[in-house]
Amino acid sequence: MVYDVAADPTVGGKLMVTRGTGRRVREALAGLLEGLPSGGVLYVDTRGVELMDYSFADEALGILASRVASGEYGERRVVLVEEDRELLENVEASLRQRGLAMVRVEEPGGEPEVVGDVPGHLVETLREIQAAGSISNADLAARLGLNHTAMNNRATRLFKLGLIQRHKNTAAPGGRQYSYEGVS
Repeated sequence: MVYDVAADPTVGGKLMVTRGTGRRVREALAGLLEGLPSGGVLYVDTRGVELMDYSFADEALGILASRVASGEYGERRVVLVEEDRELLENVEASLRQRGLAMVRVEEPGGEPEVVGDVPGHLVETLREIQAAGSISNADLAARLGLNHTAMNNRATRLFKLGLIQRHKNTAAPGGRQYSYEGVS
């Protein structure tokens, strides 16, 4: 599902400023997220926005990313659609201040990039997952030269940030095995 921020008549226009406007957008996004099936992706398209201040970015996207990371929306994910690096500055500032990140694409289904705060070791893991398309925890651990616990910890953090999707696979009795794929 794609939500076009600039086209929302309740927000009014292409200038995304103030916390009040951000709250209205976040509430609309929350309603759409809740309506998605588990594993669903909501694309937040800001390409028509001409100005986005920090207050709006933090209220609409920073708080939303925080709630996604807390698990409030289950396995539903948010992807930012934006081409303009200047508009991303306030989004990145909000996410970094909160210790969070989001996936950004230039168009729905496009090449994913991470904006926000992600430590280097998690970026390395994310790139490996994206390159593989879909990969099991065991295969990912082998590729990165990590033990299964360390790999699971990294993947769990990426999953909680909303940067990857996780699928439970059938494993030996009493065990859990996951596979991962990127969100784009």
